[in-house]
Amino acid sequence: MLRPLAAEGTLALEQGTVLTIDERWDADVVTATICGEIDIMTVSVLCERLGHLARKNPRRLVIDLAAVSFIDSAGLGGFVRIRKAMPPSCPVVVRSPQRRVRQLFKITGLDSVIAFE
Repeated sequence: MLRPLAAEGTLALEQGTVLTIDERWDADVVTATICGEIDIMTVSVLCERLGHLARKNPRRLVIDLAAVSFIDSAGLGGFVRIRKAMPPSCPVVVRSPQRRVRQLFKITGLDSVIAFE
């Protein structure tokens, strides 16, 4: 069963899995820092929060995945939805993914539509 925590953009499962998403704006560039696991249980929070950021029309969306330890196929699908929600002129950049997470983007070909730094 899902239960929201007090912080916006945070989801906790009764088993203890937590996904947090913090945003930081620098002029018209937004960085979303994600912590936790992105899977079928948490991808809706990811899409909702990043979709909210997309509607604010940033010039660039940076998604910091340094603290993400796991992504499943539903999570990868969330990144596809976010890329599609952004105008083609707005780069979506993944920053600092762990090696295993980076490999998933490469194996699935998502690294051809989402930039990495």
